[in-house]
Amino acid sequence: MYLYKNLQFTISILTTTPPQQATVPNLRAMRREKVPLWVALILKAQGKCNIVPPKWLNVNYLKEKYDDEIRKPAQFSDLPWNWLELSKILLTKAPDDLPDAVSDLRSIIQDLREIRLIKSRKGLKELNESNIALNGLSLMEINEIRPFVLPVMNKLRQLHDTTVKHDSGTNEENMADVSDDE
Repeated sequence: MYLYKNLQFTISILTTTPPQQATVPNLRAMRREKVPLWVALILKAQGKCNIVPPKWLNVNYLKEKYDDEIRKPAQFSDLPWNWLELSKILLTKAPDDLPDAVSDLRSIIQDLREIRLIKSRKGLKELNESNIALNGLSLMEINEIRPFVLPVMNKLRQLHDTTVKHDSGTNEENMADVSDDE
């Protein structure tokens, strides 16, 4: 329960039975309503609603994104910032509300996740001391590579600072030599 209280996603639901003592007002049978994900999951567990999955959570859309990932090795395809978290929750808590077979969805999601992880690790080779481009990565993907990125960025920053200090020290010595010659 704690996990879902902190999630701030909203999702559409289609109620199947009128609520008895609902804590969410204005829910009527057979009407779509937008409610927080944790409310939808509670209602789903009680058999009082069906969850309407996001439009991107289908095999065809995810296959297109997978193909985009392969065609464009230098950039990440445009997926929602919470696609991994939301797909995992819906695959486990509302599999009967999904338009495609759960096994097919899990397979394409795993393929997408793997290719994006490979691309992000390749991108680590292009790190510099000041920044890293993480455009198009979801929060979970960023958190997965964080343990690798932070130490590398810190070392690069130290190397850069050392190089800058060494270069500025060399320039000062050269300037001193020039002024001594005159």
